[in-house]
Amino acid sequence: MTHKDHIRSAIARAARNWQDPEYPSREAAVTQTLEAPNHFTEEALAYAINQQMRLLTEEAIEAWIGGRKAQEPKTVGVIHADHVPLDGLRDLLAVVLIGHQYLGSLSPESPYLLPAFVDEIKQHAPALPADFADFEEVLAEADALIATGDDEEMETLADEVEELGIDSSQVLLRGTGYAIAVLDGQENADEFEGIAEDTLLHEGRSRRSVALIWAPADLPPDGLLEGLAAFRSVFPPHPDTPGALKMQQAFLQATDQPHAYGEGLEFLLSKGEAVVQGAGHLRWVPYESLEDVSAWLQAYGDAVQFVVAREAVSTQWSPPIDMMRPGEAHRPPLTWDPDGIDTIAFLAGL
Repeated sequence: MTHKDHIRSAIARAARNWQDPEYPSREAAVTQTLEAPNHFTEEALAYAINQQMRLLTEEAIEAWIGGRKAQEPKTVGVIHADHVPLDGLRDLLAVVLIGHQYLGSLSPESPYLLPAFVDEIKQHAPALPADFADFEEVLAEADALIATGDDEEMETLADEVEELGIDSSQVLLRGTGYAIAVLDGQENADEFEGIAEDTLLHEGRSRRSVALIWAPADLPPDGLLEGLAAFRSVFPPHPDTPGALKMQQAFLQATDQPHAYGEGLEFLLSKGEAVVQGAGHLRWVPYESLEDVSAWLQAYGDAVQFVVAREAVSTQWSPPIDMMRPGEAHRPPLTWDPDGIDTIAFLAGL
């Protein structure tokens, strides 16, 4: 068995163990994470961990990486965001599977899950080239860098990287991102609940969360509101969410802007121009023609990761980016590439 095969087998074995919610290392990491200062809920944590662990089979990993490998081993620094539980796991796995040394800087909002899972992998592959360090040490020691955050953070980081002399070809920075949904008025209850999951899971903070809902101009939002309420009955909001939405709701009311919200402010939906609002605050954007959406994407869609729409929409409209079905936004395959940039190709080309 080659070194790469050994690591792949160890990852798959660790993932099988972590599919059990009561597996000791997973359970301990979840407990610690729920006590950290973040916006994760118990339900969302379980969802994210289960979804990612089910993907990590040896066959899926082999199909993802293929025969690609590092030209020469380098230390790849990874600055992790705090958008969702286990954020950055794929970057970590990609680095080590390609043949580089991973050195990660964790978000203070989620400092437990990734190290616990790495420790689990190391039970089966002790030589796994993965370690964690603080932000400054990662920047000082990295030959190449992957980082995720908001646009302002990435602009600041780009300046720091330039001062350190790391060539721009060795840097992959991911700024603000979000998804949009496009309705055609024929959605059923299951599809509306899927879109509710796409918008509200992880409190709308993921780069894959739907932030804008494009809808035919004559379509009322009743179906979506029912879907949002149904989702919240299964996935309650984080305790901080209603407070965060309260000021936004008060502003909408004071300025007489059309809006609706869940009992207890579990979610907030406002009608208006296609401008992304705060996390958990969804924007309902009326359109006359799907070409209106295409034109907006061409002008303002740089941060849009994909479009969520039911299959029938794709038969009459071809947006310039990927489409996903309702309920799939937070279930990406291993092969999904943020911002359309092939992470494996980037790492193999260092």
